[in-house]
Amino acid sequence: MGHQGDELHYLDGYIEAAWELADAVIQKNMLGRRDTLVLPILYNARHAVELLLKYVTNQLVTCGTLTQGHPANHDIRGHYDLLVAANIGDEKLREGLGLLEPFVASLTRIDEDGQELRYHLNREGDVSLKDEPLANIAVIRVSLRRLASIIDGLKHRTIDFVEERSGKAYTDRCSRRDLLAITAMLPPLAEWKTDAFTAAKEAIKKRFNLGSKHFAEALDVIKANREMKGRLGGESEPLSLTDAKAVCVIEEWRKLHPPRDPSEEPSVINGSDISVEDLMEGIAEQRAVLKALLAELTSDDIAELEALLSRSGWVLAGAIRCEGGAYQAQAGGGKRPP
Repeated sequence: MGHQGDELHYLDGYIEAAWELADAVIQKNMLGRRDTLVLPILYNARHAVELLLKYVTNQLVTCGTLTQGHPANHDIRGHYDLLVAANIGDEKLREGLGLLEPFVASLTRIDEDGQELRYHLNREGDVSLKDEPLANIAVIRVSLRRLASIIDGLKHRTIDFVEERSGKAYTDRCSRRDLLAITAMLPPLAEWKTDAFTAAKEAIKKRFNLGSKHFAEALDVIKANREMKGRLGGESEPLSLTDAKAVCVIEEWRKLHPPRDPSEEPSVINGSDISVEDLMEGIAEQRAVLKALLAELTSDDIAELEALLSRSGWVLAGAIRCEGGAYQAQAGGGKRPP
């Protein structure tokens, strides 16, 4: 709460409260409380939907996907229609909004402005919900589980979508997630003049509702992106790492991992056989390697090597960390099998 709280705590809290109340009525057989608890159950669900729509809208405005938000009111249909009309360039967000629509329609029908579920009399002085005499808690409970899943999906996709925008790998019609999916549907670059590419092109345009111009824009970003291009068999020159530095890393790596004799079976070292002297020797070897590497490599070199070597690059990924802008070697490990 307060300064320690977060906007998402409100969103999570209201949908969780709706579910917990509905579940309690069923599980505890609280039949006498159905008439009173159904109102906060439905209101909490409606408010969760309202908070979700406002959260998604505000996040998309902040990252520049939307030019403006919706007026600050309780009109969930208006907030929803704004997002749908924006035709957001992300398949997952559009799908999530489509799944949310029946809930928006249902809640709007019984409470258009967020007043009917809160007060006995509405703003016109009429009895609230006068045309809604019955509510089935069991049905509401089932629907709430579905609604909670949809809210969770839209919430997390929005978080990821905004984070992806910092990488610049997107177009007006396709998010980074979409472009990765498109990359997976394309044949290798060497086959882009074949029938396989033509078939993939038509499938991609249909799935993502892309015209020829938007499809070409997606291809331009894919070809310029190192990860996506690499998945299609393309190669990219290192941005920072030179051949000499790469050779230096390999030579230092070999000091800790010398070549095995292929005729010999790998040896097994039991923990009980490792002495303190062995551990100290291993630490000293690693420190020497790290010192040599840190003298040669910049932070950009290290980042690029981590990407290239992946799990194999334990010397860099596990033993070097950034602290205050300077890289520090961290001793670790111990005696390793040959």
